[in-house]
Parts: sequence; structure tokens; C-alpha cells
Amino acid sequence: MLIRNSILDEVRYQVKSYLARHPKALDCTCSQCQNDVIALAASKLPARYCTSSQGRILIGVELQAKQLQLDILQAILLAIKTVNHSPRHDPNRAVE
Repeated sequence: MLIRNSILDEVRYQVKSYLARHPKALDCTCSQCQNDVIALAASKLPARYCTSSQGRILIGVELQAKQLQLDILQAILLAIKTVNHSPRHDPNRAVE
């Protein structure tokens, strides 16, 4: 098994879920803006690396903790606010 950062996987999943429920939260939904939200949010959280399926299961249980879920949501909301304020994509880009 490869080395995986389970927080990054969880943030990616939570961002997709949040944007599906709140489609107007992110002013631009291009892949650059979505990836910026994921990267910003994940960088605000402690990494949780695993190298085995057993480690992934243990981290998966840890990721279900209410406080960690709230921390992830808070990081996502802050990242969305940051990206909305200062998007990095080319304003003349073709919409994806």
C-alpha cells in the first residue's frame, strides 16, 4: 500500500459533499478553485498518514470524531472564504 494522507482524502470528500449541498458557497467551481479549497483546508489540519489497510481503518475511526469533523468543516469554510476573496484562476479561462 502506498503512503496516504487520510486527512487529505477526507477533506477532498467533505469539500465535494459540502459544495453539492451548498452550490453557491464557492463563487467559481472550476477545478483550480476547488483544488485550492482542498489544499488550503488540508494545510490547516494535522496530517494523518497510513501505510497499511489496518492503519487506514484506525484513522478512519479517528476521523469520525465530532471535534475532528468540526475542525475539518471550519478549515473548509475558511478556505472557501479565502478562495472566494482571492481566486488564482485566469479570469479569461474557459469555464470547465
